[in-house]
Amino acid sequence: MQLYATTINCQAGRLRWIYLSPHLDDAVFSCGGRMALQVRSGIEVWVVTACAGSPEGPLSDFAQALHEYWGLAETDAPAARREEDRAALLLLGAVAVHWDFQDCIYRRAPDGRALYANDEALWGPVAAEDGGMLEELTRRIAELPSSAVLCVPLGVGGHVDHRLVRQAAERTGRPLIYYEDYPYAGRDGKVEEALGEGDWKPEVISLDEAALEAKIAAALRYRSQISSFWADEADLAAHFRTYAERVGGGSPAERYWRRIRW
Repeated sequence: MQLYATTINCQAGRLRWIYLSPHLDDAVFSCGGRMALQVRSGIEVWVVTACAGSPEGPLSDFAQALHEYWGLAETDAPAARREEDRAALLLLGAVAVHWDFQDCIYRRAPDGRALYANDEALWGPVAAEDGGMLEELTRRIAELPSSAVLCVPLGVGGHVDHRLVRQAAERTGRPLIYYEDYPYAGRDGKVEEALGEGDWKPEVISLDEAALEAKIAAALRYRSQISSFWADEADLAAHFRTYAERVGGGSPAERYWRRIRW
């Protein structure tokens, strides 16, 4: 599979964390504070974005409408978003690795039919035609450096791409740490729904002001996505801070999960 990747120079023996991001923003929105703390302490951080590829062929009406909403109708939207991601991760000091799986809004069946042709479909069943993508994604994740700590989405909110990334990561059998997909995690009951059955152990990571500010600053680099969830930049910053304080019981934090029993 083709990679759209920043050159990676790994230092032998250096602790490395890899965050799997379904889309070009998910890992930073969810984990940017911890990334800032880790880079500051000398940990090597990679963010591997699965669905970073450009579409092939014409866009569906739904995809075209989203491009217009993002202000990217006149350009290669995924390429523009990859640049946003590079800028965000450069600010945090993390390495951007972009795989060329297509976002679900671009994927089509062999007969040309859009697999996810409207907003409702993004949260519905995973298309049978995505089985091949799941197999390839599993293989790619399994080939990531075995010495790295792997942090993956819980799939909070139920977006099909988030669920596919989580399922593929679990199929590798590797030890996993799960992050709460923000902003979906801010909705009441959604984290508990994503956890589902089994026994889980939470880990709350306290963020100092510098780490929280770095997370917010990095999130603001995804300019095309701000209007999808927030009124403006100030609204984004306020919501990030509010959720961080909610998770930390009054002090900014991010929360992660380990599965201790299935």
